Amino acid sequence: MSFKLATRLSFKKGIMDASPVLLEPIMNVEVTVPDQFMGDVMGDFNSRRGRIMGMEAHGKLQVVKAQAPLAEMFRYAIILRSMTSGEGTFSMEYSHYEEVPADIAKKVIAAHKKEDEEEE
Repeated sequence: MSFKLATRLSFKKGIMDASPVLLEPIMNVEVTVPDQFMGDVMGDFNSRRGRIMGMEAHGKLQVVKAQAPLAEMFRYAIILRSMTSGEGTFSMEYSHYEEVPADIAKKVIAAHKKEDEEEE
């Protein structure tokens, strides 16, 4: 029992001395929408902590290339459908990991600590 306790305490101390950061997956997103919905789509990406990487015209359609955190992309299909009256489509794929902003990381850590306290 003493070895388990010593291991647990040394692991916690080592982790805290290493200054860990919380990472989140960032997705490459391509959204294809008619011209009249471009403003709505770009504004929505800005509200989702997304970064617009570029735009291309394909006839009457616009293709918006952006990067956004996966946590912000849940239910995006439903939101895009309502923004574009069902005319918009999107695809996304994993790009890389990035550090979570400090204010959001604090919320995630606090929620995790609360769950741990409830389990004990």
